[in-house]
Amino acid sequence: MKLPEHGVILSQYVLAKPHLLALRSIIYAMNIQFIQLPPIRVVMIRHTGPYDQLAEAFQRLSGWVDSQNVPSKRWIGIYWDNPQETPAHQLRSAACVEVPLDFQLLNRGDLPLDRHEIAGGEYATTRYIGPYDKLEPVWTEFIETVVGPLARRISQNPAFEVYVNDPGNTPAEQLITELYMPVE
Repeated sequence: MKLPEHGVILSQYVLAKPHLLALRSIIYAMNIQFIQLPPIRVVMIRHTGPYDQLAEAFQRLSGWVDSQNVPSKRWIGIYWDNPQETPAHQLRSAACVEVPLDFQLLNRGDLPLDRHEIAGGEYATTRYIGPYDKLEPVWTEFIETVVGPLARRISQNPAFEVYVNDPGNTPAEQLITELYMPVE
């Protein structure tokens, strides 16, 4: 992130200011970056309920991808609601697989599949390595840092996660998850 009045990268500015030591440690610990993303085309299965129950939708989607030889790119989880403000049974999320722009959804295999486009634009992002069941405090710290010390507003678009490696053949402590929070 550039500071217009100084023309320097945020982390360089913070390093030069000893009184911002706490912010410096947060930036390094989370390695938060601000990036521009193009829209991302996905096929998804929507889920309503606790976020930790989204795995079943991913299993169903994975079976469909394999049976239909879908040219999948990345696995993505979309999260519309803040679990600290929305009752667990009302949380909206989706298990997604990124597909090529020209992909046609012809055979749904009796699944509630939808084509969707994740909005392009500016996102705060960070990377987490570890088990999925430890993501909630990471999200909390990430959001608090983005809206607090980094003074950015969260947009109305949903947040999402990109699952970099396969949980089927990767130890939980080595799972890599990229977190994306849309900002204005």
